[in-house]
Amino acid sequence: MSVLHGLIMGSGIQHIVQLGTHAGYSALLLGFSLRQMHAQNGLLSFEIDEFLYRFARAWLERAGLNSVVKVELRSSLDPASPQLARDYLGGAPELIFLDSSHKHKQPLDELEAWYPVLAPGGLIVLHDTSEFAASFDVTQQGGVHRALREWREAHPEIEVISLNRKVLAMETPQMIYQDFCGAGLIQKPV
Repeated sequence: MSVLHGLIMGSGIQHIVQLGTHAGYSALLLGFSLRQMHAQNGLLSFEIDEFLYRFARAWLERAGLNSVVKVELRSSLDPASPQLARDYLGGAPELIFLDSSHKHKQPLDELEAWYPVLAPGGLIVLHDTSEFAASFDVTQQGGVHRALREWREAHPEIEVISLNRKVLAMETPQMIYQDFCGAGLIQKPV
């Protein structure tokens, strides 16, 4: 989250799509940053579980973030989702935060679906890109780690950085970025 906050506030990013809301913790934190920046309709988040959707919405409402953050009860892979995002944000997303399913196929499909929607110069930030986090994939097919590697191989012309990609243990005392789950960063050329 600290990496995201630095990118958003340091770069003045005000149009964000989040793929995977879960309970809404990151949507709240991103919403607070966007509100501080006076962004309206700054974050659109997609969640497929109705209970988690309602839970996240209730907390966002309680925090007074309704004019900044919207959660949609819909799959990020629904063909209508990119247009919903453009309509809500008032244009192409400048940043897409991919933190939905840990199953290998979902993040790979999301990268293929959402990269074309991203604004030129925009960023995709992925969570759980390390070898350690590959174990989060209940299908045991390599998770986000494998999906990012395959996407990178299919798109060698695009800049991709994976932080803590090789981390296998939960301790990274010698690393500055100590999230053992890893993070990936893709920047779309201008």
